[in-house]
Amino acid sequence: MSVKGFLLSVLFPAILIFAGCSRHAGMKKDAANIADAMCRNIGVIGNLKNTDPEDTLLVRRYKMEQLQIEAEMKTLYDQFKKKYGEKLKDDKFNKEFGKELRKAMLDCPYLSKEDRENFEKQLEE
Repeated sequence: MSVKGFLLSVLFPAILIFAGCSRHAGMKKDAANIADAMCRNIGVIGNLKNTDPEDTLLVRRYKMEQLQIEAEMKTLYDQFKKKYGEKLKDDKFNKEFGKELRKAMLDCPYLSKEDRENFEKQLEE
C-alpha cells in the first residue's frame, strides 16, 4: 500500500470519527445551554413562590426576570430547531439529546428532590 493510500485509509475514518464527536459535543453544549436557562427559570419561579405578595417591587423584579429567561429559552429552542431540523424526527437523536439534557439538569441547584430522583432514574434506564 502506498503512503498516500495508507494516509487516506487512516485519515478518512479519523475525520468521520472527529466529526461525530464534534456533533455530539455540540449537542451536549446545546443541552447544557437549554438546561441552564430551564434551571434559572425554576429558581426564579421558586423565588416568586417564596416572595411575600405584598412586596410588589420584588414580585415585579422576579416576574421581569422570568419573562427574560422565557424569551431566552424561546430563542434557544428556535436555534435548536433550526440547527438540528430533520434530526428532531429521529428517535435515536431525541433519546440522546434527552439524556444529555437530564444530565445537565442534574447540576441545577433548584431541582426538587423528586425531579432530581426522576432524572437520575431516567438516566439509568
